[in-house]
Amino acid sequence: MGIEERLRATERRIAVANGLELQERRIDIASPPGQVRLLESGAGDPVLFMNGISAPGIGMAALAGRLPGHRHLLADLPGHGLSPPYLWQGAPLRQQAVNILSELLDGLGIERVTLVGDSLGGLFSLWLALDQPSRVARAVIVGQPAVAFAGARGDLIMGMVSAPVFGRMATWGMRLPTPRLSARWMVRGAFGAHAARSVSNDIIDIHLLSLRAPGQAASFRSLQRRLTAGRTPRPEHQLTDTELSGFTMPLLFVWGEDDAFLNPGVGKPTVDKIPTARFVTMPGGHFPWYDDPDLCAALVAEGL
Repeated sequence: MGIEERLRATERRIAVANGLELQERRIDIASPPGQVRLLESGAGDPVLFMNGISAPGIGMAALAGRLPGHRHLLADLPGHGLSPPYLWQGAPLRQQAVNILSELLDGLGIERVTLVGDSLGGLFSLWLALDQPSRVARAVIVGQPAVAFAGARGDLIMGMVSAPVFGRMATWGMRLPTPRLSARWMVRGAFGAHAARSVSNDIIDIHLLSLRAPGQAASFRSLQRRLTAGRTPRPEHQLTDTELSGFTMPLLFVWGEDDAFLNPGVGKPTVDKIPTARFVTMPGGHFPWYDDPDLCAALVAEGL
């Protein structure tokens, strides 16, 4: 069985485990040229889920499956999951992200959407909310929003991937099979120690297989290099105080108490500058729904 077939089979098992009946859609994007793959489930007000860098949309199924009454749209962003590879070159990254999301909504016939984003997905959500506020009804940011806030820092893997020479070797190595035990150790920083031990093999596999799909490791590296220099976020992506005070829609931040990329105690003062934002914490790491999906979904529901 090839990588794509294994990835699809794992997606199906995760969907069933979380009570989701999924349909696949693909939306072409003209500027920048690319494509977004969506897994869609349910009916009601649309909610767009965007996962972290290199992570597939199906990874957020545990949240979607616990939030009934909505039209769930789990996105494989360009260069992620089973969307086509995409090298994030050329125009400013923020411009690319906003164009991709606005064209995605146009392709779906959605005028206004609720966003649920983790990490990179949280960053993209904040950018869209600032640059095209009429398209965003509300947003829930689960986990630290990538490089949006002062004090954020990448982990060792991100630093290695973005390195000029070693990064090419690391990218090549991502295409090779990795034992699950080793993978659980590798994701301890992002998942948190408890989640890295306790999540199902399917969750571990979905992250591994997504990077083994042809072209996706190179996509990850190209995006990581736009976001950070080594482990240090590039300053042009950090939101200014003026931008923080300019949000007009309700925002809810659900932050893991052990988020390795930015401690909630450091992140909260920045959130406090957003007049429409609420801030809550819960046990867990950067993907707190992997620690306690029921609690995380209950908190996210407050923002929907």
